[in-house]
Amino acid sequence: MNSLEIKVKKVELTSDGWTLNILSPRVATITSPMGVRKTTYFGFDSKEKAKTFQNWIIRKNKCSQAIVRPSERLPTPWEVKAWDTEESLIVQCALKDLQENAAITL
Repeated sequence: MNSLEIKVKKVELTSDGWTLNILSPRVATITSPMGVRKTTYFGFDSKEKAKTFQNWIIRKNKCSQAIVRPSERLPTPWEVKAWDTEESLIVQCALKDLQENAAITL
């Protein structure tokens, strides 16, 4: 069941090229007009789960900074907005989310 691939949905945020890139229902990034990733968003069903993830990515140096907030970019109630997130973590989280969603729909 590892045949999932990430299909990025791009949403233009501004006319000068800022883009929201939705990798899965719980993972998205924002890139600049030059294609540089500026922030990453990880979605959670509860503030507690978001805080636990925030503490982990900071403690493990997976990002430079992270905040928990009510979701503005994702369809989940809470999100962690992170800066300078490791690309491998973004891909890992998106694939895990896609696998879980695929299992639910089977």
